[in-house]
Amino acid sequence: MKNDIDNYIKSILETAPSEEMYIEAVRDVFKDLIKEYIRKKINEDEDLKRQIEDVLEEFMEARIKQYDSMAKMAKITAKIGILSAPKNIKDEAINDFLNTFKNEIDEIIKRTL
Repeated sequence: MKNDIDNYIKSILETAPSEEMYIEAVRDVFKDLIKEYIRKKINEDEDLKRQIEDVLEEFMEARIKQYDSMAKMAKITAKIGILSAPKNIKDEAINDFLNTFKNEIDEIIKRTL
């Protein structure tokens, strides 16, 4: 009987959330409170709000330029590969290359949206 009670209590404790889960939940609550506080302070200061908008715009422009440069590098790499490939495998190489970079370009576009 004592073993049954011990097993029952153990099973209840095993199904209860762990300390780590509570700590993580409290952290999430604190994060949300901090976000609310920061949003409130930003909304109170129009100059700060404008500066943040400007910085975000610059950041997005830089990211777009980075992706544009990556696409240009891929194009140059493709040209080098095509120029150095024997004639009998150029068509196959072109198709493989396009298929490979199509996925990469799709992924880049998805990340920017």
